[in-house]
Amino acid sequence: MPLRLCAFAPLRLYVNSTQTRSTIITNMLAAEKTLRETIEDTGKVFEKFNLTPMQGRIVAYFIVSDPPEKTFDELVKYFKTSKSSVSYSLNYLLENKIIDYKTFPSDRKRYFYITDSFFKVYFMKVLENVTELKEYAYRTVSMRTPAYPIASEKILKWIENANCFQEALEKTIDSMNNESSDSAL
Repeated sequence: MPLRLCAFAPLRLYVNSTQTRSTIITNMLAAEKTLRETIEDTGKVFEKFNLTPMQGRIVAYFIVSDPPEKTFDELVKYFKTSKSSVSYSLNYLLENKIIDYKTFPSDRKRYFYITDSFFKVYFMKVLENVTELKEYAYRTVSMRTPAYPIASEKILKWIENANCFQEALEKTIDSMNNESSDSAL
């Protein structure tokens, strides 16, 4: 099993004459508070991608903390929440390929980490939604009467812009696929 340092492990503090133990502890607590605030704020961004608050915070935790792999118990301890809440969130994130896990020889624990395809998964979902929305927009235009051409023109302009967005997103996804296949070589 690889050596893992935990952020909560007791440290021996060697103090020079200009620093006191209380200053070091104060700085460590401030760093912990900043880390928690960053995870909270970043987690809220991930909620906009249809993740629950816990799922968003878990993804944020993987992104901002070191080491990047976390065990189930580490997640429960850090978030101070129920095992079932963490388990549900991990299962969802695993199903959607946002995270994965690895094990180490002679260690039964699973070490979860964020996958390289995280953004690709979400770009694919955005692409699906844009495609569906365009279909509804086409249907709407075909149902409109010719009495109000300005409204139909606005919808058609939106579809045109959505097509440009869709093409750019498809190119980005292709580029990500090429990068992942290149790194596999």
